[in-house]
Amino acid sequence: MIAPVLKVERLTGPAGAAAIFDVSMAVDPGCTTVVLGPIHAGKTMLMRHLVGLEAASHGTITVDGEAFDARGEPDVVLRRMRARIGVVFQGAALISRLSALDNVELPLLEHTNATATEASDAAHALLTEAGLVKDHDTDPAQLGRAAQRRVALARALALRPPVMLLDEPTQGLDPHAASELDEILERLQSANGFGLVIFSHDVRYAFGRADQIYVMSNGSIIEQGTPEAVRESDNDVVHRLLNRRGAA
Repeated sequence: MIAPVLKVERLTGPAGAAAIFDVSMAVDPGCTTVVLGPIHAGKTMLMRHLVGLEAASHGTITVDGEAFDARGEPDVVLRRMRARIGVVFQGAALISRLSALDNVELPLLEHTNATATEASDAAHALLTEAGLVKDHDTDPAQLGRAAQRRVALARALALRPPVMLLDEPTQGLDPHAASELDEILERLQSANGFGLVIFSHDVRYAFGRADQIYVMSNGSIIEQGTPEAVRESDNDVVHRLLNRRGAA
């Protein structure tokens, strides 16, 4: 039996408006998991917990076979965990004072023994792999939204992590740019075999992309399974979400 590359067990965040309640999930290598829910369902907060940006009150997060306490870990342990998780935030979260190339070089210089030349060569290759064949020395602010996402994707892939997390990857892109980015993502996943978690409110995208879906509402997972199983759910909240958004 193949072990999941990401396993979340009974994750509960501190009480509050954006709290997470008893979330458990598993992500297999090479598979795509979509955490689906409306705005303010808790998706982004869950993602922040998974990379240690928020401390939980309870729970365990296991990445590539190593368990981490969701309540908090020493910085050196968090660095080790984060090096195994590639993250693309909705706004790309690129460092504005650095070029596209420098943004991608950064994790290589911080987490590996690569020389400056080796990191530069690898970053050029990663940017090309992510679909940005030029403008490597351009500042992020000078790039369009789609190009910024590609830079963020290249940076997230730099350490060849076993799992990737993407927050609303096609949000704000025109249909052509969104389709291109998704094709690049599929190609990268096929080539690298990482488990992929996409956080999205887009029902059609989720059902067209996912191997498994976790439906989230008010900080809790209220349904999970294959797209077919979720479509057949008898949960009223799930029904309303799918009918309102138009599941394929």
